Amino acid sequence: MTQTAFPPPAAQPSPFPAQAPAKKPRKRSRGRTNTVIVTVLAFLLALTTGAAYWFLEREADDLATQADSATTLLTQSEGRVADPATRDALTQELAAADDLLDATPFLERFPGQATTATTNLIAASDDVWASMTLRARDDIVEGRDTLGRTLSRAEKVYTTTEKLKSDDLARSALRAAIDAAEVTQTRTRDDRLGGAGLPELQQAVADLDTGRSELQAATDSMITTQDTITCPAPDQLWTPDSGRLAEDRLAPIPWDTQFRLRADLLDSLIELNDAYKAAFGTDLTINSAYRTLDDQVSLYDPTSPIAAAPGCSTHGLGVSVDLGGGIQTFGSPEHQWMLANAPAHGWVHPSWAEPDGRLPEAWHWQSVEAPADTL
Repeated sequence: MTQTAFPPPAAQPSPFPAQAPAKKPRKRSRGRTNTVIVTVLAFLLALTTGAAYWFLEREADDLATQADSATTLLTQSEGRVADPATRDALTQELAAADDLLDATPFLERFPGQATTATTNLIAASDDVWASMTLRARDDIVEGRDTLGRTLSRAEKVYTTTEKLKSDDLARSALRAAIDAAEVTQTRTRDDRLGGAGLPELQQAVADLDTGRSELQAATDSMITTQDTITCPAPDQLWTPDSGRLAEDRLAPIPWDTQFRLRADLLDSLIELNDAYKAAFGTDLTINSAYRTLDDQVSLYDPTSPIAAAPGCSTHGLGVSVDLGGGIQTFGSPEHQWMLANAPAHGWVHPSWAEPDGRLPEAWHWQSVEAPADTL
């Protein structure tokens, strides 16, 4: 049976809307993505660069600040450190810091480079501060010792003038200076400054120096005032040491041991005697040398200018001798020889004892170590 061909049934419309075919991605979208990535990377790079720049700038500022402090410290510490090598080390670190700040381009610096330089400066500065503290403590010890010696002399002058006709105003000023110096000595003891910082220690050094200076001035003023009152002649000099020299400062004259001289002048007198003996065949004749205060008191006659007032004679200082054996006569060969030769050995005839001087004394000779006003 022949089959009849029928056309295929017509397609029925779908109850659902047809979907549009998918679009192919465009090349422009990929380019946009790349742009975003580049932008982000650029932003991150800029952010990182900015942070690095900020960090380097911050480091540089810190180093510059520390360098300024180190420069100030170098100025303040000059002559005030126990170990000068600490200042040398700080100078080197400061030079390295300046080189980094001034000679190295900003963008050629490495992060942390300035921080290392700052750390080195701080360490070197700390060493200088420690050395200054040590020096201050050493200066305090020395200052106390110096003030102590000045105090001893001042108290000696004050005590000695107590029994003399003296200026009350000058003695009162000396007493006040002594009292102030004693307070300074107490205030600067080690047990009072145990935990003191450098500023306090430096102030103690300054106080000791001021106390010593003021005490010295008051003592000298008292001596000058007493000199005017006690010693009638301008070439005489009052001193509290006159006639009171310690035994260990004196030595006997070898060829006439009953007489003594200041020990440090003995060699010069021995040399003079050797030269004199070679010329005249005999030792120098010693009639007087060092005199104690009691010796001078017993010799002194206010009505006669021959013996100086107690405290005013250079014999009391152990720097003078009275000679005989012909030297006691102006114009004698012995006296002329002494005038020509004694100065080469450190002994002179003072101007006030010359024939045209205040008190002609051919026999009186003094060491050049005697106070200048008495020569």
